[in-house]
Amino acid sequence: MGQISASQSGAGSVSTQLLRSSINFLHIVLMVTAAAAPLVVASTYIPISMAAGAGMATALTYAATTAILLIFSVGFAQMAKRITSAGAFYTFSAQGLGRPMGLSVGFVVLAAYSMISAAIVGGFGFYGSALLDEHFGLSVPWYWVSITGLVLMFVISYFRVTFTARILGVLLALEVLVVLVVALATVFSGGTQGQQPEAFNPGEWGAAPAVGIGFFLAFWSWIGFETTAIYGEETRDPKESVPRATYIAVLTLGIFYTFVAYAGTVGFGDDSPAQAGTLIDQYFFVLADSHTFGFMRTLMDFLVVSGFFACAFAFHNNASRYFYSLGRDGILPRALGRTHEQHKSPHVAAGVQATIAITAVAIFAIGGADPLVHLATWLPIFCTLAVLLVQFLVCLAVIGYFNRVGRVTGADWAKTLAAPVVGAVAQGAVMYLLVNNLSFLAGGDVMVVKLIPLYVAVIAVAGFLYALWLRSSDPDRYATIGDLHDDELEELFIDEQYVESGLEHDRRVD
Repeated sequence: MGQISASQSGAGSVSTQLLRSSINFLHIVLMVTAAAAPLVVASTYIPISMAAGAGMATALTYAATTAILLIFSVGFAQMAKRITSAGAFYTFSAQGLGRPMGLSVGFVVLAAYSMISAAIVGGFGFYGSALLDEHFGLSVPWYWVSITGLVLMFVISYFRVTFTARILGVLLALEVLVVLVVALATVFSGGTQGQQPEAFNPGEWGAAPAVGIGFFLAFWSWIGFETTAIYGEETRDPKESVPRATYIAVLTLGIFYTFVAYAGTVGFGDDSPAQAGTLIDQYFFVLADSHTFGFMRTLMDFLVVSGFFACAFAFHNNASRYFYSLGRDGILPRALGRTHEQHKSPHVAAGVQATIAITAVAIFAIGGADPLVHLATWLPIFCTLAVLLVQFLVCLAVIGYFNRVGRVTGADWAKTLAAPVVGAVAQGAVMYLLVNNLSFLAGGDVMVVKLIPLYVAVIAVAGFLYALWLRSSDPDRYATIGDLHDDELEELFIDEQYVESGLEHDRRVD
């Protein structure tokens, strides 16, 4: 299997293990939901979709995206039941499509998650700077707020993962409570024209400004839900907890987003798209003023900042674990695969990720970029396209993996063939819509944005070619690509249904 121990790798007694069984099912759900940043989605992405994306069909678009991601999650969950790794998409792809494709996926998702942290922290800097100015009379440039936030993320991630989970859990609970209060108050009040059942009429897609933009924003709202698998190595009973957490996270976020988008439509009735275009980031703040108590808006001013922080922090942890996984496999410098002796956190990888994000923020700041228009818009386009491509390939990996190990029942065929095929087609369709609307998303014919598909392709090809080079020049390192590092998990997995049919489930990859 190519497994390399600490002594074999020359690391001696250096710690390379994460803190096993340290987090539970609830912690996973909290962290993946924090990555979705409910208040950020409500205050920013839903109004933009109403104004320039799915229009009156925004709630329907979120409902449709929920269905697509639930279908994708079926195959994803089947893989998570059998493979537990901090590498998640990277490891799944290596096991299902072979090592070269696995490393290609690993490079793409690492680049995406690394840049998502930088992109989201741009919003944190923008709103944090405004908050300091309005409520405390302090004039602090957005980039210093962003950089301070990234340093704080590294400090927190240096300690045990349970510390991270508690912080994200508290921030998330406050976010969800505030958004629900505003949404419920708006719906129960009937807004300006009463309830809006036409918001769920597919015919509204035909009148939408740009359906592709609506789906882009919806998928962007979910990016990071594979956090469930990333924390598998640190989870109690990962074979049960990870799949269950994935389904619950996707479904609860979907219901939440759909309801909040519907509340936004009820707020101004037929005039909602026009009002959203005028108010944009103030849309739900105005609804809060109109339908709740006065202090809610002030509370939202603070929580939108904490929401951006929680979201950026969650992706900081995601990217850190991908750096850690690739470092542990020896694909990237092995120092990245080290963990803290006491806390068992991937502290080296976390430091590298924080440095990369700080550098990205500095480059945008020096170039005079706007933190929302450029940093928090252009980078998410790249990240979303990259993650959609990865999810498309993971669907194929599920099919390839179970083609090799075999299927027994009709349910097996539905979960590991039919569902991944539907998921792959859906991911491909959304990728097409995204690429077809690049200029619109960028706010103009911007060459650096038009070349985003090329950037993603170059990264994917680089990973694939690097794997081929390793295969010929360093077979031992090549053998570690997508490896499984838990001795218990390295044994051949024999599921009860396979035992009964005489089929054994192995994990060897070409």
